[in-house]
Amino acid sequence: MKIQKAADGFDTLFSEQYNQTYHSIHGVLQESQHVFLDGAGVEARLKNKIETSVLEIGFGTGFNFFLTASKAIENEASLNFTSIENNFLGYNLFSSLNHIRLPNIKILYNKFLNWRKNQPQNPQPGICKIDFTNNSKPYLIQLNLLIGNAVEVSLPAHKYDAVYLDAFSPDDNPELWTVSFLRKLFQAMKPGAMLSTYSAKGNVRRAMTEAGFEVSKRPGSLGKREMLVGKKV
Repeated sequence: MKIQKAADGFDTLFSEQYNQTYHSIHGVLQESQHVFLDGAGVEARLKNKIETSVLEIGFGTGFNFFLTASKAIENEASLNFTSIENNFLGYNLFSSLNHIRLPNIKILYNKFLNWRKNQPQNPQPGICKIDFTNNSKPYLIQLNLLIGNAVEVSLPAHKYDAVYLDAFSPDDNPELWTVSFLRKLFQAMKPGAMLSTYSAKGNVRRAMTEAGFEVSKRPGSLGKREMLVGKKV
């Protein structure tokens, strides 16, 4: 893994295995905000102080979680964030990234780093729960890390208000873009929940439709013309 600086100054990583970066080199913050928080309706929910349950496919560097947590803290809204990751980064990489530049998260980020430092370098498959709740605040923030293959992980039905589909590209990580996997995500979502992804490939759109989603194209983030959003109706 190599750290790369995106155009907005935030760090991302280049994966030699997938031959691509974890985030857009045109802007980590803009991509995460536009594609996931706005695309899946999470920003609007948090601004209205609505308790929100998010499922993310691909924790990666954790940026989507930390940005979402930053917005939850800003708006004093409760957040329950579940992320599935098969190749969990080690402490040294997490501590080298500059995500702590995000507002509101210094205490939360340092708690995460301290937790990661005391975990095995290669955690066994299973769930790790980290409670970031401050008892003096009127909201709750919890991170549930599911270590393992997302295709094999069991998910509860009708649990999530939003899904961030942030796996590596359909060409390089095809098992996370199939009809069967998307149907699994669909079943885990509440009625009215939104799934958002940076991809706009035709085969992804068709798979989402076949899985049950009402699919729409939206303008993409910097460097991408379009993205996809699916609603569970």
